[in-house]
Amino acid sequence: MELVTNVPNLEQLSKCSVEPYDAVYLGNPYCWDYDGNLVSNMDDLGIAVEMLRDMGKRVYVSTFAAPRNRDLPRIFSLLDKLVELEIDAVESSNFGVMKYIKREYGMRVHAGGLANIYTSATVELLASIGIERVTPAYELSLREIEELKGSVEIEVVAHGKIPVGISHECFLLRFEEDTGIRCPSLCRREMIFESDGLILKPFGSVTLSGKDVCMYEHIEKLRNSGVDALRIEGISERIGYREKIGRIYRRRIEKGKSDDDFEKLKRLSKYGLCNGFYFNRAGQTYTGGV
Repeated sequence: MELVTNVPNLEQLSKCSVEPYDAVYLGNPYCWDYDGNLVSNMDDLGIAVEMLRDMGKRVYVSTFAAPRNRDLPRIFSLLDKLVELEIDAVESSNFGVMKYIKREYGMRVHAGGLANIYTSATVELLASIGIERVTPAYELSLREIEELKGSVEIEVVAHGKIPVGISHECFLLRFEEDTGIRCPSLCRREMIFESDGLILKPFGSVTLSGKDVCMYEHIEKLRNSGVDALRIEGISERIGYREKIGRIYRRRIEKGKSDDDFEKLKRLSKYGLCNGFYFNRAGQTYTGGV
């Protein structure tokens, strides 16, 4: 199983080791204006790709997750650069953009988690246009994910905060006046909303779960469901998070479970752990040994 993570900018790539990972997704797909966003800064992107190549890592790049027509020229310009850089795959959550990439560039394409992939019919459609990997909708259970397996690879979030909604406006901008912090610095300040035990984390145009989805105890179940790649979702996290989590999951894949490592995961997850929707239960609950 491939272990992957995501890094939004050159600063985080430079200050946090990605040694535990087989591949890295570059860029923040939720906001073009995120500070140092690698999909908005071609010079930094080139440096990041070269750094990962030197480390022997596969290089993936995430395109804007919810594009409108006005975003297409920027996406096309980015794709031209990605061809030049000879990256290993492009991630997109937009069907039109995915089809365009395959038709015009022939690059390897991964369908992202916001592409609303709920059925095997959708997977078959994507496979028919040449899509090589899909991330199923985050609400699917392990049994439903298993039913999707066909000719494409399956990637899921094994650990981290999953998107629960996306808009075309940044929710955080309404707090610029109250906090005295302006875009793009506002995303660096952690903001959490909690109501009746529900914890959410707004981050640019996306709202993330406050708790960390954790499948550490259930890697075998993911493998048996046909999962090919495990993602450590660290797009909104502090520097150092993805390295520590990555090392724990690398040991888990290669050596098996460790009570000490599981306790470390609990300490690193500030707002607690959950299993997402993998076991057909509410996304905020955690169940071990299911």
